[in-house]
This record gives sequence, structure tokens and C-alpha cells, in this order.
Amino acid sequence: MGVYLRGKSYYYNFYYEGKRYNEKIGQVSKSVAQEKLNIKRSEVIRGEWKPKAVKISFDKFKEQYLEFSLSNKRAGTAKRDVVSLKPLQKFFGGKFISEINPFLIEKYKQRRKEDGVSARTGNVELACLRHMFNMAMKWGKAQKNPVSEVRLFKEPEGKDRILSPEEEVRLFDAIRSSKRTLHLEPIVVTALATGMRKGEVLNLKWSNVDLANRLIIVEGTKSGHIRKIPMNSRLTEALSNAKKINHGENVFVNERGEPYKSFRTSWDHVLERAKIEDLTFHSLRHTFGSRLGMAGVDVKTIQELMGHRDIKMTMRYSHPTPEHKRNAVELLNRVTTILTTEGVDRENRKVVNIGNH
Repeated sequence: MGVYLRGKSYYYNFYYEGKRYNEKIGQVSKSVAQEKLNIKRSEVIRGEWKPKAVKISFDKFKEQYLEFSLSNKRAGTAKRDVVSLKPLQKFFGGKFISEINPFLIEKYKQRRKEDGVSARTGNVELACLRHMFNMAMKWGKAQKNPVSEVRLFKEPEGKDRILSPEEEVRLFDAIRSSKRTLHLEPIVVTALATGMRKGEVLNLKWSNVDLANRLIIVEGTKSGHIRKIPMNSRLTEALSNAKKINHGENVFVNERGEPYKSFRTSWDHVLERAKIEDLTFHSLRHTFGSRLGMAGVDVKTIQELMGHRDIKMTMRYSHPTPEHKRNAVELLNRVTTILTTEGVDRENRKVVNIGNH
């Protein structure tokens, strides 16, 4: 159809690859309208044309995004979005998403810094905002993502915190010292022997535990992939004992037969009795990967056991401890001693040979 006049304004209308493009140009002359049409048609053919974003408030889009998150994301991730959206709503509420630009997001970063939140928390919130805009672009409600032009908070390097053998002895002694914390023993054994995440451990079902073949099948993982983890003799014994007294669906249940949602209080009490500092439950996963790495297990196998999509994450979990590094450096003394001894022996042999002549 080209361009046409409706009232006092011109519109363009054309089809490309079966799709219709129709939009108001405005009160211009026909020649200008034709020029606008040619420009739009060229943009569409080159793949550069983008539809005008629908004007929508942050408040309204937040509700749409939250609905999407709760319906499509894992429960833990959706819950994190709910938490992140609270400060985002407080700062960006009342604005249209088209008004949110990199400068305004920098202002948000400054506000959160003043609030005293950690760099990690701030980055989780920015990640949520970035994904919101990605979805807004996909749904035709935004033309670009301003978060992509903003630098994240600089996070401090993670601590190489793993459980030492001495600490492990104290940890299990503390667990066994009270009836109130005995339930932690098979949970901790499972974490140390499999590297499973806390949520994976607490959601483990007997249907995913094959005691006969000593195998655990982990479903509902963070990466979205099912993984199989062989069980060592220690874990097999621990779960076999647990099976004798627990015939429910979940492996780890409280005295009421309900799956554990948290064991923060008992965990803190155990760490206090064992006099262990700065250890989180996730440190047990780190310990699993680090011990495998120090035992000489190849990185690919560690990656598969831990369920990492990116092998860079596996490299982080398989780094050696400071003690392991010191032992490695000490090997230089042995090498130096051997080389020095061999050098002296060669010189002595030369002296003997000269004497014989």
C-alpha cells in the first residue's frame, strides 16, 4: 500500500516476508512520508528495524516479570528475585522503564552502597534488573538494556575455605556430643562425599538413592541437568543406617517425618562446640572438590561430579590449600638435593679418572 493519509497524518504500510509493518508517520508532506517509508523498509530488510517500545511503568512490569519468574524459574531462583525486587521497586517505582538509564542505575548502586549491602547482594540485584530488561526487549516493551552499560560492584576474591582433616574430626565429635544434633551426621557425610549443594541434599529422595549399586541420581539441579554420583563406602553405610529408621519419601526428615527446610540453629551450635570459624555448609561442597583435585582427579571428572556447566567453576573448586602448595614447593628441596648430589658424584669421578692417568 505504501503511504496513505488518514485525517491530517500520513501512515506507512507494507509487508516483508509475510509480516505487516504499519505505523503513523505524522503531519508531513507526501514526499517526506515516502522517504520515511523507504528508510523503514530498508531497516527491515537489513534486520535493523525495532518496534517502538510500549510505555509501561516499572511497577506494572515488575508484576509481569515476577509472574514470569514464579512460573518459569526454579523455586530458589524465583525466591531470590522476590527479594531483589523489593529494593529495586523502592528506588525505581513510579518511573517508566523507558526512563531508566545507565546514570540512574549508577545512582541505585550508590544508594545500595550507602545502605551497607555487600557487593555480592548488589550484583544479584543488578542481575535481576538486567534480566528484567532482557525480557522487556523480548516482549517488545523496551528497545535496549541500560544495565548492560553499567559495571557491576567489585566483589572481593572468595576465600579458599575448606574443612581441614583436623576440623572434620572436631566437627563430627561435636555432632555426636548431643542428641539434638545427631541428625546432622548423615547430612554432613553426604555433603562431604558427594559435593551436593544444600538444597540438593535436603531434597534428596530415596527413589534417587540406589544403595545396591551405590549411586545417587541428583535431579532438579542448578544447571538443569541430571547427574549421577557414585557413593563411597562411608556414605553407603550412613544412608543404609538412615534407611532402617526412615521409610518416608525424603532421605532427611525431622522427628515429625517432614523434610528439613533448614538446620541453621543446630549447625551454628555444632560449629561453636567444635570451635570452627568461618565455615558454611557450602564449604563442604568446596571441600569435596578441593580434595578430589589434591588427590589428582582430573578436572573433567570433578566437573561432572559437581555438575558445573563452566569448567572455570571447577578450576575454582579444585585449587590446592596453602598446606598443599607448601608441600609442593618443598619438593624443590628434594630435587635440588638430588641434582647437587649427582653433580658432586660426577666431579668426584672426574678427579679419580685424572688420577689414574
